[in-house]
Amino acid sequence: MDGLSRHPDFGIEPFNSPVEVGLRALAVLTASHPVAYGLQRLTVLDYLVVHSDDLPDGPPGLHPPTPYRAGELLLRREVLEQGLLLYQSRGLLERRFEPDGVFYAATDAAASFLDVFSSRYVEALRDRAAWVTGHFASVDDDRLFKQVDGWIGEWGAEFTQRVVLREESA
Repeated sequence: MDGLSRHPDFGIEPFNSPVEVGLRALAVLTASHPVAYGLQRLTVLDYLVVHSDDLPDGPPGLHPPTPYRAGELLLRREVLEQGLLLYQSRGLLERRFEPDGVFYAATDAAASFLDVFSSRYVEALRDRAAWVTGHFASVDDDRLFKQVDGWIGEWGAEFTQRVVLREESA
């Protein structure tokens, strides 16, 4: 890293770091508690939490829109996994090994942890997480990934995400 994106006092990257991305996943998993999601679905839901205004009926996005933002799906997965492991190590998430793969779920302590935050960002994050999980609760993974494939072009991506979205299935 170039150091420009690091906080000068702490030497960490505050934006899109495992701490922030993991916090967004924690909010999604808390909103859907006790349901568990796989990494692929969490990657897509995280994108939709951040850019909820990409959907016609979505609330304002958590972050401002950027050109070629659908490319974020490629970069988000590894950081998300690091964030999930971080929050798991603190007892806020659990990892489940099931016949269909690895899934993550919020623990009972997660909601109390999120309640400690009083910032507008975390309040907006929790609102978006509740909207996304409610909006896509009845949509299975295959249908969600197909919908995202169709939306990619509308979001201004210069390439297709099919490889990333299908990687875990292989």
